[in-house]
Amino acid sequence: MNNEMLFLSLSILLDVAANIFLKKSNGFRQKFWGLGAIVSIMLAFIAFSQVIKTMDLSIAYAFWGAAGLILTTFVDMTFYGLRLKNSAIAGIACMITGIVLIKYVA
Repeated sequence: MNNEMLFLSLSILLDVAANIFLKKSNGFRQKFWGLGAIVSIMLAFIAFSQVIKTMDLSIAYAFWGAAGLILTTFVDMTFYGLRLKNSAIAGIACMITGIVLIKYVA
C-alpha cells in the first residue's frame, strides 16, 4: 500500500471515530467524548492533507466522503440499532460501486 492510500485510510478511520465520539458526546454534554471528536476530525484533516499532495482533490474527497459515510452507517447499524430501508441499501451499493470505479478506473 502506498503512502497516499495509507493516509487516506487513516483519515477515513479518524473521520468515523470523530462521528462515533460526537454521538457519544450527547451534544457536547459529555466533554471527554466531544474533545475526542474535535481531536479526531483535526487529525483526519491532517492525514487528508497528505493525501491531496499526490492524489487529485476531487477523487480523494469523493473516496473519503463515501467511505466515511459507509463505515459510519455500518457502525450505526452494529452498535446503535439503525435499520436501513431498501432504498438506503441501494444507495450504499451505489457508493461502493463508485468507490471501486474511482479506485480502479480513475
